[in-house]
Amino acid sequence: MLELENGQKVKIKFNTLTINDTELTCTVKWYENDRVSLVFPEDSEQYIKDFPEGREIEVVIYTNSGIFVFDSIVINSPLENDFVIELPDEKKKVQRRDYIRAHAGLKLVIHREDKKYETRTINVGGGGIRFITEEKLDINELWNFSLFLPGNNVITGLGKVLYTILRGKLMASVITFTDIKETDRNRLIKFCLDEEIKNLKFKKLS
Repeated sequence: MLELENGQKVKIKFNTLTINDTELTCTVKWYENDRVSLVFPEDSEQYIKDFPEGREIEVVIYTNSGIFVFDSIVINSPLENDFVIELPDEKKKVQRRDYIRAHAGLKLVIHREDKKYETRTINVGGGGIRFITEEKLDINELWNFSLFLPGNNVITGLGKVLYTILRGKLMASVITFTDIKETDRNRLIKFCLDEEIKNLKFKKLS
C-alpha cells in the first residue's frame, strides 16, 4: 500500500533534449487520491521549463511500506502555483533486491555462536550489505549483524550469506537480510537516498 506524507521524498526521472535519464528529487507538498503536489528543487530551476502540462515522467516514491515506481503525467507545471503530477491507480512495488544502494564504508559487526568479526561495508541497501571479510563465509550461513549509521544510529538484524568472492588480498561477502525491523530498513533506505542526493549535487558542482 502506497502511504504518503508531507515532506516525503519523490524522485522524478525524465529526458531533456540534450540529456537522457535525468533525475530530480522533490518533496511532497500535499496529496489527494489521484494527484500529488510537489516542491520543485531550488537547485534544479534550469529544468523547470521541461515540465509543461501533459509531460510524461517516471516517478519513484520511498515510503514506509516500500518503494513504488509508476508512470505519471504533469497536471500543473512548476511554473504555476503548485507543481502537480498524476497519482495513478497502477503502481509497481519494487522488490527488495531492487532497493537503492549506496557505496559507503560503514562500521559493521557480525557474529554467530562463538565467532565475531568487525569490518567495514563496501555498499549497503535496503535488502542487504556487501562487506570485507578476512576469511570465506559459507553460503546460506546466518549471521547476526550490527550496522553503524552516521549519528550513532545502529541497525541490527539477521542476514544470510549469498556469496563470497576474492577481492584483492581480502574477500567480499554479501548478506541479504532475513530478519530486520521495517523501521531499521527504512532508516537504511533513507541513508542510501540521502547519499544519492549528495552524489547528484556533487556531480552538478563538478
